Amino acid sequence: MEALMHLRDFRIGWRMLARQPLHTAAMLLGLAVGLAAAFLLLALVHYSFSYDSAVPDNRNVYVFKHKLKLLAEPLWIEQMPLPARDVLANSGLPLTLCTVNPHARTVKVDGRLHEVVFNEVSDTFPAMFGVRAVAGDLVATLARPDGLALTPRGALELFGTMAALGRTLDVDGRVLRVLALLPEPQPNTTLPYTALVGEGTVLWKPGEREQQRHNWTGLAGKLYARAPGVQAQAMAAPVQLEANRVVAAMLGANEMRRVGGTMVEVAVTPLADAYFDTDVAVFLGGPRASKALVLALAALALLILALAATNYVNLATVRVLARGREIAVRKTLGAGAGRLAAQFVAESVAVALAAASLGLLLAWLLLPVFSSLMDRPLAHFLSPASLLAALAIGIGTGLVCGIWPARIALRVLPARALAGRAGSEPAGGAWLRRALTVFQFAAAISLCALALAVGWQARFAAQADPGFAVDEFVLLHLRQEAKAETRQAFHAALARVPGVVGATAIDLPFGHPMVRNSTAFRGPSGVERRFEMTLVDPGFFAVTGIAPVAGVGFNSGFNSGFNASFNAGVEGTRPSAPQKNDIMLNGAAARALGFASEGAAVGQVVTMGDMSLRVVGIAPPLRHRGLRYPSTAMVYMVEQARANVIMVRTTLDAASLEQTLAPLLSRYFPGLPTRVQPARGVFEEGSADDWRIARLLTLGTVVATGIAAFGIYVLAAGSVQRRGREIALRKLHGAGRRAIGLLVGTEFALLLLAAAVMALPPAGFVIAHYLAGFAVTTTYVWWALPAALLIGVLTACCATLRHAIAAMRVMPAVALRQGE
Repeated sequence: MEALMHLRDFRIGWRMLARQPLHTAAMLLGLAVGLAAAFLLLALVHYSFSYDSAVPDNRNVYVFKHKLKLLAEPLWIEQMPLPARDVLANSGLPLTLCTVNPHARTVKVDGRLHEVVFNEVSDTFPAMFGVRAVAGDLVATLARPDGLALTPRGALELFGTMAALGRTLDVDGRVLRVLALLPEPQPNTTLPYTALVGEGTVLWKPGEREQQRHNWTGLAGKLYARAPGVQAQAMAAPVQLEANRVVAAMLGANEMRRVGGTMVEVAVTPLADAYFDTDVAVFLGGPRASKALVLALAALALLILALAATNYVNLATVRVLARGREIAVRKTLGAGAGRLAAQFVAESVAVALAAASLGLLLAWLLLPVFSSLMDRPLAHFLSPASLLAALAIGIGTGLVCGIWPARIALRVLPARALAGRAGSEPAGGAWLRRALTVFQFAAAISLCALALAVGWQARFAAQADPGFAVDEFVLLHLRQEAKAETRQAFHAALARVPGVVGATAIDLPFGHPMVRNSTAFRGPSGVERRFEMTLVDPGFFAVTGIAPVAGVGFNSGFNSGFNASFNAGVEGTRPSAPQKNDIMLNGAAARALGFASEGAAVGQVVTMGDMSLRVVGIAPPLRHRGLRYPSTAMVYMVEQARANVIMVRTTLDAASLEQTLAPLLSRYFPGLPTRVQPARGVFEEGSADDWRIARLLTLGTVVATGIAAFGIYVLAAGSVQRRGREIALRKLHGAGRRAIGLLVGTEFALLLLAAAVMALPPAGFVIAHYLAGFAVTTTYVWWALPAALLIGVLTACCATLRHAIAAMRVMPAVALRQGE
């Protein structure tokens, strides 16, 4: 019987909602938009917290990382030397170990070139990561030297079909055979793969793997351990102890004492938390995210949901007040408090369920765009479990939002309502709705300020000035397999390409976050410091137009085929080719080595180990990394063999240059794909995460501002209606339109002032915290606070203008009759 009563409540609720379609549509649409935005944000949060969830018991699977203090800027690196596995295997700890070593190769299939990363995995990989073949035997495949297992994406990319079982692949003269087909790994994983091979794979040259087993200076790949019940420090200790023993034998006791006796730190991270380990993001760590940022996105989703709910409560309250006579009749006919409360809660749940359904539809329509903006594949969000969770959120929202309207309905006095007097809210009810509107506007202003600040700083970082005309350059990323002499011949051939003004080579492009190689240098006074090194070709300073602060640059005439303005037109360049031991320092490096001034370092000799190096010039401060990183001391050395990035100064855009160079690239580097990108693109890639945050905040701002505008619109309507008698009396006592407009406007100006006081200090604090992550910021960021306030003022003015004009036009006689 009780269930039938509940069903009847819903039926009555829908009939009552259908009587006022415009009002119901407003409630429904506002709540649906808020729910859709919350669903999308929560989908991203769920995606982030579900990384590597397909791995069985992923809290007891650990990935190793290490930090080498030998570097000028020590950073955590997940890649480990291969001998670390043997150390753990002989440690006596109850561990199951697995290594994943990538082999990047360029293969040719049916006349087409493919870049493939073959992941060499241990025989423990299938059990540890829960991977089973859908065709073939994965364990047997990994045991064979020619065995290859492919995912559907890997099979499609190589063979154009997923039916690849039994197909063969020629890799540098070695044959691999597809003996197993795998399911596609989950998209949110820190270990993506398309092709798996075993430890005995033919990809190793004879004896090469055995050499790597004893090579502590090379990074092989990732090392995993399943270790239920073993402390993290107990796992890391044996590797750290052995690594430091080996490094001490290579570097000597003095160098070890300089760093406090520990040159190598080793740590482990549970696989379940690996996605949030941002310390390893710089060095081949793959996509990572800050857990605090993801939790902030969850808070943003809840905030938007709260804003939509408060907007619904405001609208529902107005609707309940308008239904005072109906409620009074029902009370007079004997409806108890429970029945009335159930009726209004049922109406709220009905609206919320409909809004949740509409919100899911909106989220489904916007999901491809949202996934593209966030650069995350979120298609699996619309699963049965997520749909049920979304509906549960809708029901919960409806139950909570129905409490206040039900409370107001219970306080309706039948005698007063039936006498035709306007219904009124409980004491403090109007002030509560004003507070909710202030909260809505405060949230909108805060989100707007944050969106503007992050967006402006991201734009500033993407447009960073590295110290030369970076926008005139296009980068050619050459493969390491290319021979040094071939690269130099190609470099010289670039001089004859139309539209190419100059070209130079460097080891890492400007704006790349990766830390460069570093080593110790000793000045004449005996001061020793460790500096990062940048490897360039002799024409680097000439082609880029970077003039030395003191001394001279490397020989610009070394590449004689380029434009004369870059060959010999740079003042101070020497006519002879640079010597092998010539280096350039920047000012920070010169001062760190004890020189009294930058000019004092020119012509002096510094040592690198047993090698004497001559300082030929001082380079100006250049920004080799993004704005998050401070400029550091730098040493420039001439080394063409390891400079794999060619910076082409050109009048063409990247696409046109790639098309122009296609014949030349295929001639000099057949079978080796070359990536072409604008030099500015590296800085833009470094700002990609900040742009994503700005987009999310913009999404939240649009939704929050829309809800706040609608909320203050409803509040203004109620306020003008409630104060109609007062306005009429003021007009009868001589108040003009301007005075009435000022009366109405003052109320909402005070609300907006309260919202600003609530919004701007927290927004300023968050902006300051965000900017603390940058070494260089733009002062324009702080204009985001007044700009957000201005947007809030304009929004409020637009939302309340109609009712302010209505108040100024009200006829006293009509208002007094309605207020009786």
